[in-house]
Amino acid sequence: MKKVIFNIKGRQFNVELDDIFAQYIQNDLSDNEVYPNRDCDPIKLLQLYLKAMKRNFDSEEQIRTFMVKNSLEKK
Repeated sequence: MKKVIFNIKGRQFNVELDDIFAQYIQNDLSDNEVYPNRDCDPIKLLQLYLKAMKRNFDSEEQIRTFMVKNSLEKK
């Protein structure tokens, strides 16, 4: 487990994540210019959250499409 630290409006939040996932999160935050040693803009974090949810939604839609296509091909 690895600790990821967020500073939001002067408050510090410590979150423990699986090592590989923590590194992924840190890389994604860095790519979007959000750094653990700086105060994070809540609006930017919300935008990043919604962007991540959109990626998740798109992935689920692709899985559903694949499953339907695959089940139709088996018939």
